[in-house]
Amino acid sequence: MSYGLQGIYETASSTSTSKDMEYHQYLRHDGPVRKCSNDFHNSSMSNDHRRLDEIEDEQLEQEEEEEEEEEEPQQQQQIDDDYEEIAPDRPRLLMWGLTKSGKTSIIKLIFEKMTAGETLQLAETKTIQIHELTCGIHVRFQIRDVPGPKTASLLDFDAYSSECTTIVFILDATEDYSDAINLLVSSMQWMHSNGRNVRFEVLIHKIDGVHEPDRLDRHSHIQQQVTVMLHECSIEEPLINFYMTSIYDHSIHEAFSKIVQNQIRQLRALENMLDLVTASTQLDKIFVCDIYNKIFLASDTKPVESQISELCCDVIDVYTDISSIYGTSKSPVLDSMSCCTIELSIGLVLYLKNINPTTALICILKKEPRINEALMDVNLNILKKNIQKLFLANTKRLARR
Repeated sequence: MSYGLQGIYETASSTSTSKDMEYHQYLRHDGPVRKCSNDFHNSSMSNDHRRLDEIEDEQLEQEEEEEEEEEEPQQQQQIDDDYEEIAPDRPRLLMWGLTKSGKTSIIKLIFEKMTAGETLQLAETKTIQIHELTCGIHVRFQIRDVPGPKTASLLDFDAYSSECTTIVFILDATEDYSDAINLLVSSMQWMHSNGRNVRFEVLIHKIDGVHEPDRLDRHSHIQQQVTVMLHECSIEEPLINFYMTSIYDHSIHEAFSKIVQNQIRQLRALENMLDLVTASTQLDKIFVCDIYNKIFLASDTKPVESQISELCCDVIDVYTDISSIYGTSKSPVLDSMSCCTIELSIGLVLYLKNINPTTALICILKKEPRINEALMDVNLNILKKNIQKLFLANTKRLARR
């Protein structure tokens, strides 16, 4: 399967000693690229000729930027049209769990900007609610919010889970969760017996209501109990992940980011791209993030602490708050010139750069006196273009299928 970018998988696994030029060799640039080296101009060239070359280069760069701005709306319209044709292929997520476990609250908090306090006033879900959602323009999926049973009953589960690709199971960690575990295992057993290899994402929710020293023990006990029961049902190596979440901190965004990432067909290619950027620049970590939902669509493969994710969410909050003050109601939060730099007292620099009106790159690097800003900016611009091409190429491929 090709995403339209040659060498993306081979390059990600190879190592190169020439890191400064690695990313330029890998990502092809449609237009001319200015090479920075000491022998670029002949030493006998006059100053007038150098000025003319600089003027020509600036004109070329300006023309390229104008062409890109004209192409972006056309490409986006093409993406929208193609997605309408391939709507049946969208990932479908089912929010499943006992009643009053917090399923609707999670959807309202992340995707409808409801505050944690406001979700406490939500009524119990009585009917099926289908949400067509988008993260970063390109990632589109459906979430089904259904009435949860009061006990471990699978009544109507076959209708609820029809055509679902992932089941997000919400488990209330503050209550007696024996019924919830029984419902989870019964649901997985039903899927297994019907030959459906569906991924289960288990959110051990409302963890803020558990004493902090007991949270890891609660998580381990639930995971171990589920594993033992699945083994007794002869379900080996199930597709299941566990997360501890709360609507009062960033844990719910971090967990749902991983769930959304598992729905992205281009995830491995995106990670390879980001790995190449961090290897050829001085960036320690880089994320692709939806600024409205605070969903991280991808990141490089270096390990990351939860505090880093919180910092990235804080950068988004700062940028959107400033944009709301100095921007206009008609202007998007992100445009082609959007960027944000925040220096922290702990010696880190957070840098935000736009990809499209809803998606941004968030970079983390150490504050050092010798930072090659030009190289970093060039690589980020090339990365931005190729991320857009990657999603557009995948959309065309799905439309052909």
